[in-house]
Amino acid sequence: MLTALFNQQLFTTIHYSREELRGLRRRGASFVCPHCSSVLTMKIGSRNIPHFAHMSQADCELVKGETLHHLLSKQLLYDRVSSLHARVSLEHYIRELKQVADIYVKTDTAEIAIEIQCSTIPISEIVRRTHGYHRQGITPFWILTQPLKSKKLLSLTTFQQAFIRYSPHLDYFLLQFLPDRSIFQLYSHLLPVSGTAFMSAAPIIIPVSEFTLPPSIPDVSVLHPYSLSHWYDYRTKSIYNRIHYNNARTDVFLREVYGEGDTFLYLPLYIGIPVIPHGIHIRNHEVEWQYYVWKDCLKGDSISEESVCRVLDRRIAKGHIELRSLPLLKRDEVIKRIASGYLRLLEQVQVLSKINDTYQLTEPWSCPDHFSAFEKHKHDFFPKWKHILKKL
Repeated sequence: MLTALFNQQLFTTIHYSREELRGLRRRGASFVCPHCSSVLTMKIGSRNIPHFAHMSQADCELVKGETLHHLLSKQLLYDRVSSLHARVSLEHYIRELKQVADIYVKTDTAEIAIEIQCSTIPISEIVRRTHGYHRQGITPFWILTQPLKSKKLLSLTTFQQAFIRYSPHLDYFLLQFLPDRSIFQLYSHLLPVSGTAFMSAAPIIIPVSEFTLPPSIPDVSVLHPYSLSHWYDYRTKSIYNRIHYNNARTDVFLREVYGEGDTFLYLPLYIGIPVIPHGIHIRNHEVEWQYYVWKDCLKGDSISEESVCRVLDRRIAKGHIELRSLPLLKRDEVIKRIASGYLRLLEQVQVLSKINDTYQLTEPWSCPDHFSAFEKHKHDFFPKWKHILKKL
């Protein structure tokens, strides 16, 4: 921790030089925890950030041991936010919630609590804290500082996915803080290709010296990551992985496909198209949840947005479809948006036609059952889908 009580006044190490702090320590200055009143020790190394620590991590229920990564993050962000706002507190205790915000900002119109997250905690804890802040009229701003795996695809753990946000300009995006480089990296237009892997536009670099609350996004051109070849390759890989690594006797989804008389390897290409942007809320691959929709209602005579929503809700209740844990996003009408987006895509690729508020198949359902039939279907479908992807 960076703050303590000294002579009953709040004392922050980042406001003093190492020499000044060493002088206080030599003179026997006594520091206590502002939350539990236990005596603290002041640590002043040559490389680390001067900070306070409890004699034992069990001494305080509110403040636990911190990494140097976390301390550096707090220092950098506090310095930056303090240059923008007059009323900024470090390690601010919120009595009503019995918790400490890393950085607390009070403006004429808002209260903001910055939560810097270096370690993995239960997502339920993020939800609990977020709801608590909202009840007190405080806007929480969560910042992820964990390293991310990024090569061709961005790999995100379930915990890291919890930091995904949405904006109309960036679609679904993730903001990562790298304190050792004093920068933020913003990954925009996230498009899932599996439960943990995402296509993304090239990250936008934001120096901490340009960070604002709320964050302002640089006006830069963003190259969308979507392409016909990428989409088809990842869709095909997902299907082959399912065939090779899952047993059709025990896999609930494969049992339904084969029980319906369809060939999983040759499912029509309009099963497995990305519903951009809101399809990210569903953790299952598009092939899986879209096949359920086809099996349960799209093969019928009269199709509506409401019937697709009912299918998705029912499959979620049965556990066949899983929603991602995205606690920083509103779930209002997300199922309706997904259903509407998918039906609109099917209309654009001329699989469905819309008549008033309902849809009809332009031709009867047909699943290719051999390679030549699938190749013909692909030859007919690709030009339509390529045209749609260009618009996205």
